[in-house]
Formats: sequence, C-alpha cells, structure tokens
Amino acid sequence: WEKNVCFISHEYCFLFPKLFFSQPKWDYCEPYEFIPLDWLKKWLEDSTATKEIDNALFLCSHGKLHPDKVADSKRVSLQAAQLLYERYSGGPRMDGASLCRECVGQRCRVLRLKNQLNEDYKEVTNLVKRTLSGEGYWVGKASLRSWRQLALEQLEEDEHETKHSNGQTNGLVLHSSKEGNGDEMKTFNEDIVCCHGSLSILETERKLVSSEVWCKLREYFFKAPEFTQNQESCQQCLTLEQEEKDNEAVSKMMAMDQKNQLLNLFNEKNRPTLNKWPQGTDVLYIVPLFFVDEWRKFIRRPTKSSPVSNVGNTLLLCPHGGFMFTYDSLINGDGQHVALLWPSEWEVISRLFIVDQPISIHCFKETTLSGPTTQYTTQPDICWECRESFLFQQQRDLREYTQATIYIRKVIEDQRMIKEAVPELNASSSEAEEEKEEIPKVDGEKDPDFSQIMHAFSVAPFDQNLSIDGKSLTDDSATLGSLGVIPESIVCLKADEPIADYAAMDDVYQVRMPEEGFKGTGLLGH
Repeated sequence: WEKNVCFISHEYCFLFPKLFFSQPKWDYCEPYEFIPLDWLKKWLEDSTATKEIDNALFLCSHGKLHPDKVADSKRVSLQAAQLLYERYSGGPRMDGASLCRECVGQRCRVLRLKNQLNEDYKEVTNLVKRTLSGEGYWVGKASLRSWRQLALEQLEEDEHETKHSNGQTNGLVLHSSKEGNGDEMKTFNEDIVCCHGSLSILETERKLVSSEVWCKLREYFFKAPEFTQNQESCQQCLTLEQEEKDNEAVSKMMAMDQKNQLLNLFNEKNRPTLNKWPQGTDVLYIVPLFFVDEWRKFIRRPTKSSPVSNVGNTLLLCPHGGFMFTYDSLINGDGQHVALLWPSEWEVISRLFIVDQPISIHCFKETTLSGPTTQYTTQPDICWECRESFLFQQQRDLREYTQATIYIRKVIEDQRMIKEAVPELNASSSEAEEEKEEIPKVDGEKDPDFSQIMHAFSVAPFDQNLSIDGKSLTDDSATLGSLGVIPESIVCLKADEPIADYAAMDDVYQVRMPEEGFKGTGLLGH
C-alpha cells in the first residue's frame, strides 16, 4: 500500500479538501483559479523539488486560457492558489475570466457549421436549379462545383487554428504554415476575379444565383469577393481585350499581305538553285534559313506567333564583316543554312523587313580564247582568313570525337571462297561486301572492340588488314582521327586468309590474343 501513498508536509494538509475532494455542489460564485494538473502531481510527489508554476503552455494566441487546455488544469479556490503562488511563484495566473471568449466562439461556430454543411449542400443544390427571380449574385462555376469541399477544408483549417499548439509561439506556428501554403489554397469565388481585383470579363465562367443561395454560401466564405448582378466587368480587362483583338486583326492582315507578296517563297515553289544557275538573272540574294522558317510560322499562325521584323544576315558573316561561304561550299553542303531569293523577292523583303546587311551572289560569264567561263563572286567578299579557320575547325571536330559510326567494307578476292566460308553474309557487289559497325566509344585512349569485326566477317584481329582511301592503317600508336577515320567513313578490310571453321577461329583468338595483344588505338589488327 505504500506504493499508492505519497507523503507531504503537514503545512499543505489543509489544502486537500479544497484541491482534491470534489464537493457535491460547487459554489460558482466563489473565486477560483486554474492550476496545471501536471504541476500538482509533481508537487504532491516531492514538494521540495517542485519548480515554479508555468501557465504559458495553456495560453492561446490571444494570451488567454485555451479551451483545449481546460481539461489539463485543476480549478482551485482563490485562497489555495494564493498560497501556492506565494510559495512557488510563476504565472501568468488564470482565473475564471481568463478563458478565451474568441477561441470558444470560433470553435462553436466551426462545430455548428460542420453539422449544418450537409443540409446546406442539399438545399443550395436545389435552389440553384430554380429559376432566378429578383436580384442575384455572380458566383464562379468552378467555385460552385467545389464549394462543399472548399467549405470543409476551410472549416478544418479554422478548427485547426483554434487547436492548441503546445504553447510554441502561442499558436502562431499553424498560422504561418497556412500562409506558406497559400498558393495551394483556392478562395471561394476567386475564379471570377481578374488580375485587377474586379469582376472577370469571362461571362462563361460565372453563374447568377439568388440572394438566398449567396447568403448560405457567405456563412462558410464570409471573406469571399461579392459581385451583384449589376456589377460591371473590369474596364481595364475590357480595354486590354479590345487591344488584343485589334492586334490580332493587324497581325492577320500583315500575314496575308506578306504571303501574297512572297507566295512562292511561302510555298517553296519556283526556287532558284546554284547547281543550275537560272537563266536571265545575274544575281541572287541570300538570307538565313532560320529567318524563312520563322516567317513561315508567323504566316501560318499569325495570332499565335510573333511577327518577324528583322533579317539577321550578320549570322552568315565573320567578325570582320566578310561572307563565310563560297559558291562551291554552298553547293556541297553549306547551302542548308541559307535560302536563295530572286531579285524581285529581295526587293519586297527589303521593303517589309529591317535588313542589317544585304548578301548576294553574282554570276559573271566571260568568253576567252579557251572558251566561255563562268565566275561567281559574293557581296560582301569572302573573308579567306576566317574561312580557313572555319574549315580547320570543321576538320578538327571531325577528327576529335568520342563516339561515332563507321562502315567496314570487306574486300573479297575469291567470291566462291567467301560464299562457302560465310554463307549467311550476302555481298553487296561482286568485289566487296559492306557491314555497318558502330564503335561503342573511341576517345583516343581506349581500343575499339575488335570482336565486332571478327564476328561480322569471321576475321580474327591478327588477320585484319585495314585501309582507308588506299592508305594502310598500320600505326598502332595513332588515333582514328589522325589516321583519317572520320564519322560515316568507309574502312576497307582485307583478310590474310579465310577461316571457315568459326569454332577454331574463336579458340585461336582466345588463346593467342593474350600472348600477342595489340597496342593500337585505331582499328588496327597488327
């Protein structure tokens, strides 16, 4: 029985009748205060080690007794509370007037609205279906569809705000959390509020409801924006909408006019080519292909795309103002970056757009003793210094790569022998067969995978003789790029002797390779 008994000093015995023995009828007129239960328990266990009375954990955000903490406190008489505070100090003291009226009222409101929500939802649904008579209010259709869920979330938030937060920052933690997630919350009726804070001009997104329905909704969303039936739409939005319509009309007219004047350019018909210089003209004009592509986008969708106003020919010029492409290079591949224009088209473009630098290519035909000759010049002239640097960089980029695809062509000396030895491979011609091999990674430091060639053509690495453009690849220390093996190039393979027994070839490769090995960084078999 000693475990259920605690010993206290005799000076506190007189407090027991008022503290722990419930009276049949409490005299509510008698003054009282609230003391934390946990503190009283510790005080009964060891009164000498009890700390001061701390009531800060019981306060709400308004600095009064939180309704959730009433059950965790003990109501004692004013006389008993006075003795305890005189001996142990502490505070703040909480009497009968300390209970927070605002928190209690908010809690009662939330509970009442939660119980009423289902009934109000059914009533609002029926009232919305009725024909409107009298004055009405504008409500967003999206808000009207989800108002029940929004109301429930709002009530839960309100209830959460009134719940105690264990005294940390007096309930401000939950409030700041709500503000942090403000972007995720949707306020009722905000879907018909424009960016200027007025009624949206989109009439299809709102609905007119009766005043009775609006009063029901206001009980749950008393801060929701209110718009009466006679409320005018935002004048600023109307002005902007009209300006947008005017701009769209101007863009459509501009696109139609440009299309009519440059119809062949838009449809890519009757285009000049450098391979076959057009008769009757000695000059063609050049613009970046990017300009033509963007212009066509605008013509197709003038209201969705921005109009093109400039021709940026400086993209095709070097820093010194010289042209970067020759007539031959334009024929051989560089022409994919430019578009050729007729002189009549250039006249239209010069009038409709801002041109930073005209670029043209001229054709001069002369008759000499050796016969007629044709020369091509550009305006501006070609900057040969920058052109050479450009070509050098192109070649360097081709020879320095980390992964590329090359083609291996096996040279066949005896057609009958290869057909018998490799029946599953079909020759692409009477002299050679070609196989596409992708090198996994060639970075100038690691060897390529020779087994790919071996299994594709049944030729072991030590029997492979590789060459490109008639030049044998025999330098084991060279990289593929330095040997002239660029992406998409063709490497010729000639075997020392055919091996028809695949199993024997694999055995020889597996046994001899570790002993012989190879150091090459290219596709070399020696």
